[in-house]
Amino acid sequence: MNLYPIFLDSRPPYLEGSRASLLLTPLGTGTLLDHLWVRLAAVSPNPPAIRPTFLPDPGYAERVTRVSSQAKVIAGAHALDAYLARLEPSDWLFIVDPRCFPADGLDPESLLRHTSSDPRWVRHLVALDASVTGTKEHVDLDPEGRVRRIQRYYDAVTWPFAAGVSCTLLPRSCNLAGEELDLASLTELRLSLASRGVPSRDLPMAAGALDLSEERGLLALSERFVLEATTGTGRGARAATPLFVGDDVVIHPSARIVGPVVLHQGVVLEENATVLGPALLGAGVRIGPNAVVAQSLVAPDITVGADWVIRHRAVFVDLPTNPPALREPSSGSYHPALGPGPVERAEAAERRSRYPRLKPALDFLVALGSLLVLSPLLALIAALVRLDSKGSALYGHLREGRGGEVFRCWKFRTMVSGAARLERQLRAQSQVDGPQFKMERDPRVTRMGRLLRRSNLDELPQLLNVLKGEMSFVGPRPSPFRENQLCVPWREGRLSVRPGITGLWQVCRHDRDLGDFHQWIQYDLLYVQHLSFLVDLKILLFTVVALAGRGHVPLSWVIPKSRLRRAGADSLAEVGADSGDR
Repeated sequence: MNLYPIFLDSRPPYLEGSRASLLLTPLGTGTLLDHLWVRLAAVSPNPPAIRPTFLPDPGYAERVTRVSSQAKVIAGAHALDAYLARLEPSDWLFIVDPRCFPADGLDPESLLRHTSSDPRWVRHLVALDASVTGTKEHVDLDPEGRVRRIQRYYDAVTWPFAAGVSCTLLPRSCNLAGEELDLASLTELRLSLASRGVPSRDLPMAAGALDLSEERGLLALSERFVLEATTGTGRGARAATPLFVGDDVVIHPSARIVGPVVLHQGVVLEENATVLGPALLGAGVRIGPNAVVAQSLVAPDITVGADWVIRHRAVFVDLPTNPPALREPSSGSYHPALGPGPVERAEAAERRSRYPRLKPALDFLVALGSLLVLSPLLALIAALVRLDSKGSALYGHLREGRGGEVFRCWKFRTMVSGAARLERQLRAQSQVDGPQFKMERDPRVTRMGRLLRRSNLDELPQLLNVLKGEMSFVGPRPSPFRENQLCVPWREGRLSVRPGITGLWQVCRHDRDLGDFHQWIQYDLLYVQHLSFLVDLKILLFTVVALAGRGHVPLSWVIPKSRLRRAGADSLAEVGADSGDR
């Protein structure tokens, strides 16, 4: 395959008033253009063509050449047409728009590995649309404008729209003329190709994307490259040190630097200047006396006058003396699908206790031993289920596990075949509130099924799920997506841990006859907040007490009132305790 890279260059709003562009922005020890070319050089020997999406000034091509002498600027439709005219129909264009930058870095192989199936298809690497809360709600109206229902959509499950396109792998055999090939936006190009009947495939970015058209997105990316350069893992990094210093850097003895910081060639720090990392100063930057640059990026050849305080900014214009402090960049620049950065995730993991990390190993060992001991009983029950009614002995239902990962939750079959189809017909007779379904005399339950349910022996095959790491002995009840979507905070909380065979709700619930969906939510969230070895041990012991008489135990027996953290938890404990005393 003969691959020709094309990099789109742009001037986002935070570059207004300067001659800078996104590709020429310093990143780590080089520029964004350097980074992209290194990634594409691994799959293509051809130098990249630079396609500006703005009207370039007379010195633009020269600045590109200084960064990359082999890069070719193709500005205007005629230049693009001439560039494409020399390509063969079997050639490919690898078009990159860095404004939608993959959070885990550009990986050309993610597109190229799919070309062998059919070379005629266009491939797009897309960032899926996502919201801060992870959900969107749509109001469905009837013809008279009255609310019929409110439908909730979850980003990772039921929301299928793309927010941006990072890369497009385009076969030259599409045979589009240069003036018809709009490269100002890959999003528009994707729509244009689809409207012309060109077959295409979207490949989602697993880790999401950073929006470099926003200042905050550029700062997030710069921070990651600064950390790579100063930890010895990035391209051009010399050693693991909190400070990377280029050639001809001048630092006044009174200046202060708190890493990680990258200083490009020719940087000058004057008297009492302070740089707080993660920060990057481009080539030729001068920081004046008493100025402070904190967690920021300063473009090449910029002068920051005396007494400036710059915090969380990308600076691309000279700053005069005696200024006000720069305000922070606007929020919302992170692509929501990205989530917390690696530093935040590491800090959050470090704060967790040791038990959640040991719990999977304990579950595995206990589940393995239990399966070995109970294997004769499991075989007997399976035989009785098969003799009682037609169908397999086991029934696997799709449930959401930790992080929303879908798995098949196993039980001994307690219903007739086709029971799932009959549920909608019986939905009006459900005796519980919320999304779950339950009837006192469910006609779908078999004779053997009623015995297994009363003794809870139908849950024993879930030991296989525990052995595979899909479930735990103690945790929130495993539920399908349909049940999880009604309450966003509840879904996020309960899916942050592995579901369990038993849990806090099962042993403490006490409004079974009235419908207890509200308690289900509350108990699941309380368990996630107070997860510990002692809480799990109590739940396992009380499971025998609660299930033997189909009763419950007070919440305060499992989690003492002194440990309850959430507002309103004390009142719930009182309700549980009072019910238990009765």
